[in-house]
Amino acid sequence: MVIITLLMTSYTLHTGIQERKIAQKRVETMNSFVNSIQQDIERKIFIAAFRSIFTLENKIIETGAYISNVNASFQEMFFNGTLNGQNQPIMVGATFNDISSGLQSVGDKININVNITNPKLNIDQIDPWNLHISLSTEFSVTDENNLSSWNSPLTTTAKVPLYYFDDPLYTLNTGGIIAIKINQTIYNSFNSSALLDHTTKGHYKSSSQAPSFIDRLEGNLTINNTNGIESLVNIQNLQSKGISTQQKSIIDYIYFSTLNPAFCQVSGMPGWFNIDNTNLAQYNATCV
Repeated sequence: MVIITLLMTSYTLHTGIQERKIAQKRVETMNSFVNSIQQDIERKIFIAAFRSIFTLENKIIETGAYISNVNASFQEMFFNGTLNGQNQPIMVGATFNDISSGLQSVGDKININVNITNPKLNIDQIDPWNLHISLSTEFSVTDENNLSSWNSPLTTTAKVPLYYFDDPLYTLNTGGIIAIKINQTIYNSFNSSALLDHTTKGHYKSSSQAPSFIDRLEGNLTINNTNGIESLVNIQNLQSKGISTQQKSIIDYIYFSTLNPAFCQVSGMPGWFNIDNTNLAQYNATCV
């Protein structure tokens, strides 16, 4: 009886240890899967945002009009794969349903059920040089054998640098003839040489008096934004492309809008190099 009892106790302990090891292994698998999901969602919302902005910029060229609501248009493309009700083939593989089904497909391979519900998407800027995208969901994963589960709100964010994109101000106001990428200037301060180089290379500087990239997509050029950016319009470049020019401040959001504050020609610069009186100081410029 003693031997039988010892054998049964030994078997029970061994079985319990094995079950705990199996459960621990599944928990580790679940944890690794959840971590990989967060990285995968971040990558996919980056792709979705990149494709959406690319589509919106093409729409500006196609229609000759700004986008009325960037956030709403992005959400339509992300959740429906459409823009203004029209299918967008570029969004195939980058919509919310594609993300959800893709995650479940991966989960099926390791016997894990994935459930993503109540998604909320937002695109904005928290600095001048990047788009900030956030996706909030109710997220749960469950082992098919009920050995482990994970259930919690999940917010995933991604940043998309603006240097991928053209400035819609130039695109729209030159009929698509001139496209300027949003590249940050290398200069922290300006003299005549730096100012001309900054201008001819089409570089941008941050300015809280200027509209942000999203403002530019929407045509909100009179808005002061803490995430604002601005360039100086190269009048010679416009003229070389046969585009008619104006005598006014060459700060882009002023030049391409109905704004027309008092300006002067900048000392030491070409005759077309005009800056409005309010903005002379930030470029270390003086009037002729």
